[in-house]
Parts: sequence; C-alpha cells; structure tokens
Amino acid sequence: MKVACIQPQILQERNQCYLEVEKILKNLLEKHKKNEIICLPERWVPFSKNLLENLQEERGDDYKFAKNLSKKYNIKIISGAIWEKRSSSEKPVITSYFFNENGEEIGRQDKIHLYAYEQEQFEPGKVLNLFEIDRSYYFAILICFDIAFFETPRVAVENGADLLFSPTQIREDGMFNWDVYLKARALENRVPIVACNTYGKYLRRKFIGESKIISFRKGSVSPSKLKILEGPSSSSGFISDDIDLDFPRKLRKIRLNEKIDKNNIIVKKI
Repeated sequence: MKVACIQPQILQERNQCYLEVEKILKNLLEKHKKNEIICLPERWVPFSKNLLENLQEERGDDYKFAKNLSKKYNIKIISGAIWEKRSSSEKPVITSYFFNENGEEIGRQDKIHLYAYEQEQFEPGKVLNLFEIDRSYYFAILICFDIAFFETPRVAVENGADLLFSPTQIREDGMFNWDVYLKARALENRVPIVACNTYGKYLRRKFIGESKIISFRKGSVSPSKLKILEGPSSSSGFISDDIDLDFPRKLRKIRLNEKIDKNNIIVKKI
C-alpha cells in the first residue's frame, strides 16, 4: 500500500492554509500518482489564543475542505485533527475524519488521550475505531498523544489493525521523545506507523515537521528491522512510501504469541 504525509506550513489565514495543502497535494500526485491514503498533520490551520476562534461547527469548513479535496483528486484522505463543537457532547472534541476517494465520510476518530491543557477544554474519545481498507486490512488513527501510551496501539493491533496513522503536533523540544515513542510502538507491536507532524510557528512554539513513515524490512524476523522515511525538517513538503502490510502480519503473530499475561507475573517488594 502506498501512503503519504502532507506537511504544510501553518499560515496566518485559513484560506491560505487550504491553498498550501492543495499545492503540496498536487505536487505529490505529480511525482507519485498511485498514493492510496494521504494523512494531514494534527494542526495545519491558524491558531488563536482564544479557544472559541479555533473551534469549528460539526462538519464545518475544515471538514468540507478535506472532503472536497478527496473527491477532487480521487484519493483517500485523513483530515488531521479538527477542533469541533458537537451538540452530543458538553465540551468540544478533537477529531480526525477519514474520507474515501469519492469524498464520502467513512468515519471519524476522536482523540482519546488529551494532552495537558486539552484535558480541561475538550471531551476525550471513548471508542477506538478500526477502518477497513481493501476488505482485508484495517488501520487505526491515533491522534498525537494517543501514541505516547502503549495501551492504545496495543488494543488497535490486538483487534486487527495492520497500520497506524498518527496526525501529530510535536514541537521542536519534544522531537527526541516522539522519535523514541514511534520506534517503540512500531517494534513492540510489529506494526507500520505513518506519523504526520505539524510545521510552523504559533504562540512562540516552533514545529519543525520531520514526519515519518515507519515500516519493516522484509525478510528479517529476528531481529525485526525498521525502515524509516523522514519528511522535510523546518520546511513544508511531503513523504510517500510503499508499505508491505503482509510481512508485518507474520511478525505480529509471533510477537503477540510471545506476550505474558501481566496477571501471571508476581511482583514482590524486597
């Protein structure tokens, strides 16, 4: 499966951000025509200190832009993360939509692990969705902080996820930890990860991109060997790669069979 990350610069106006995303997408498709799924970063639109100015109505403008883009270019798109108000929840949610190549909404994933200030302002997701592709493979969307906890990726793969997409906004001083998390999650679950990071500056925070597509080198079982493709640093752009989903299934079967039930481990304090 050929997947890609679009890493646009966050500009001052929303319409400028829309144009930036589409420009990079067109450039990507000119060079790599057969991409199946494209992922946007968690944050790719302007940010205001006023929370209300950052919120969208449910299925608002950002949603419509990503939806129309998938239909216009006949490609599956993961919308990054959208902050939206819903009548069904007391607080806003951070959510990521998945559109098929016809511009149809297949589903959405709410952010489960809220980061720091988000815990007071947003409603956490309660359900982890698995999205079917090609009738035989499944993927999960883990938004940023969801990848920092071993439970969410593990629950996803134990229930059949073959691939994890992670729209993120990791600032420059968190890049080392993020790199460790991604490699660890890929190795401990034997699952490819497509992590699309934010690029730009807002509220004195610097985001340098360096999106990553992590997969496995075919043939090497013990040790399993990662293949890592990294996006532009401190620049807008994209990355695209072919990911083999069958070989990691074999690796995953071995790894999950090696698990030890934590309830069978006796802990003693000495």
